[in-house]
Amino acid sequence: MLEETLKSVKAAEEQAEEIIKDADARAASVLEEAKARAQAMKDEAAQRMRSLSQETTQAVQEEGDSQLHAASEEAGKEIDALRELIVAKKPEAVEAVISALV
Repeated sequence: MLEETLKSVKAAEEQAEEIIKDADARAASVLEEAKARAQAMKDEAAQRMRSLSQETTQAVQEEGDSQLHAASEEAGKEIDALRELIVAKKPEAVEAVISALV
């Protein structure tokens, strides 16, 4: 009877060993899967941030180009207005220079 009890205990210990090995293997598998998912999530977040940064940079560049174009047009209008003013005053200026020279 003692032998049967010892065999029974030994069998239970072996079974417990197998259960522990299985649990360790499953735990390692779950851990690796979790690491892979975490890395994928991290990579996805980084890609979204790069994309958002690129979009923001492009939007700022376009706004800057738009403002530069508007300022250039405004400067062109001011130059045209000054040219018209100069054309109207040119005869007076020529007369003033000639009078000063004579």
